[in-house]
Amino acid sequence: MQTVFDSSVTKKYEVAKSREWIITNGLGSYASSTIIGLNTRGYHGLLVASLEPPVKRVLFLSKFEEEAEVGGRKYLLAVNKYPGTIYPQGHLHLEQFRFEHYPVFVYRLGTAILEKMVFMPYGDNTTLTTYKVIESDSPVKLTISPIINNRDIHSRTREDPRWNFTQSMNPKGVEIRAFAGATTIYLQSDIAPYTPTGIWYKNFIYETSAERGEPESEDQYNPGYFATKLDQGYQVSILASLRNQQTFSTEGLKYREMQRLRKLSARLPQADSFLLALADTADTFLVRRKSTGSKSIVAGYHWFGDWGRDAMISIPGLTIVTKREDEGKEIIKTFLAYLQDGLIPNTLPNGVNKTDYSTMDASLWLINAAYSMYSETGSLDFIREVYPKLREIVAAYSHGTKSGIRMEEDGLIWGGSEQTALTWMDAWVDGKPVTPRFGKPVEISALWYNSLRAMERFAKDLGIESDEVEYRTMSEKTKNSFNEKFWDNQRECLFDVLSDGDRGDTKTRPNQIIALSLPFPVLDESNTGRWRAVLRTLEAELLTPVGLRSLSPFDKAYWGQCTGEASARDTAYHQGTVWPWLFGSYVTAYLRVFPPDPRTLSFVQQLYAPFKKRMTEAGIGTLSEIYDGDPPNLARGCISQAWSISEILRSYSQVAGENLE
Repeated sequence: MQTVFDSSVTKKYEVAKSREWIITNGLGSYASSTIIGLNTRGYHGLLVASLEPPVKRVLFLSKFEEEAEVGGRKYLLAVNKYPGTIYPQGHLHLEQFRFEHYPVFVYRLGTAILEKMVFMPYGDNTTLTTYKVIESDSPVKLTISPIINNRDIHSRTREDPRWNFTQSMNPKGVEIRAFAGATTIYLQSDIAPYTPTGIWYKNFIYETSAERGEPESEDQYNPGYFATKLDQGYQVSILASLRNQQTFSTEGLKYREMQRLRKLSARLPQADSFLLALADTADTFLVRRKSTGSKSIVAGYHWFGDWGRDAMISIPGLTIVTKREDEGKEIIKTFLAYLQDGLIPNTLPNGVNKTDYSTMDASLWLINAAYSMYSETGSLDFIREVYPKLREIVAAYSHGTKSGIRMEEDGLIWGGSEQTALTWMDAWVDGKPVTPRFGKPVEISALWYNSLRAMERFAKDLGIESDEVEYRTMSEKTKNSFNEKFWDNQRECLFDVLSDGDRGDTKTRPNQIIALSLPFPVLDESNTGRWRAVLRTLEAELLTPVGLRSLSPFDKAYWGQCTGEASARDTAYHQGTVWPWLFGSYVTAYLRVFPPDPRTLSFVQQLYAPFKKRMTEAGIGTLSEIYDGDPPNLARGCISQAWSISEILRSYSQVAGENLE
């Protein structure tokens, strides 16, 4: 699904600066900026490489400052915000920006047209930028000046004599080391010679970072420039890489990547452009982890690593719908390898993060992912391989494990305390959880019931009758208790949490939708009135065009905008902010309540129209992590989030599949 912006957008600074693009390389590395080449975040850059894939991301190449000379007139193509000014204003020459797999910028320079393309080869910490003269009556002289850095994506750089930027020339360009012990960056060109100079650019302003309360400015270094002249039809490429490449083929690199993407998309229905676009974006989150040598899932760009909960929720959409089941199985087995006391980690160990087990739902989401995989593939060999570990999970929850996680006498799951945040609503402010939700959270017991039913099915198909009987007995007890204790007759929906004495939390939150949407819904399906009542409550208070609010706007603790500094954003994060991933559960539940006849399916398909539109805003070709609870539900957080894409893809494929049938 190609996205195109013409000059009515690209020449409007205030509009264009909010549109961002990102491309990735399967290692957690990325190139990203806005559609006018203005870096509005400290996270932006043309080569942000993961040194411990998929984490430890370091900014190496921030951008290029380009000057084009045509017929004696000079044109500056870059766009920068400095204190009190915007210079240069290259967006005034930008006639078009388009994105389909990678970004393309089209500049009009008098009578000449220059096209710029940015591309990342898969599995390689390399970015290729190509400039091609599409039309011109005279040669176009290009001067391309790289702006480089060598810092963690969260930090900022200031001019410092200790950053000596040692340069060593090679036949195709230059090798640069920012300081002693720094990783070398190679800047090379296929035809343009390089001239070393060396100057600091001071006080780049990052407007979006400033709005988020992050450091708003920094200094960066220009080590030299590439220069060449191009006639019509000719091009020049600049390659930025963490490895020396004396020769490279621009067209060859593009061809190999396009072939890879075509093979992936060939597995899917070709008539549905929205499904194909979602599947294309799904590919950006599937990465190779260095510490395990196996596949994993990046939770979101620009700053998230691979998290257990996010990965397990994302597996059905990112790997099953896209027909990449082997990768999904590999991810499940990778996290199971770190199983400890029945818990899979929320973060895996590497040179950046320690192994973190502070989650009470990730292991249960893993069982759901395994069941979804089995339902799709019928691979009993896979279930046989992972079954002992899954059995460990159930045993640990049954008998009690870390953080007070345990099955109570009533068959429901208890966990946490006032000082913990073990569910997906895990934001912290001033050392305290914003939404501790300790006790019996509604979605945890729903996941527990779903896990027991899944294990019952596994045991039956594996021929382990004793386990089958045990899990069936446990699940029946859990279901009876759930329907007895979680139903709130006054509000006609479910309590969010049961605390001491099974007192119900009456805050209207979206977690109850999971009790209706899992493969084995715990809310009694024979009582369809309750199903409809839950849906109507959520529709009335939480449903927006881009997902479900995390708290009802009628609640005094509601925050309608997730803006400002970190403490304000973290407070709003689960107190009204909209989460697209929950929309997938809403659709699945809706199709269970209302028969999927042509009229219903037509109505549900229309609900995806806002997501199609949002994929041309904020992150181009992708969906953001969160949106404001208040209209117009502006995009916030990460510009590209795995479970946002995954759950929209999973649920949309469900709707599309019903239509096909």
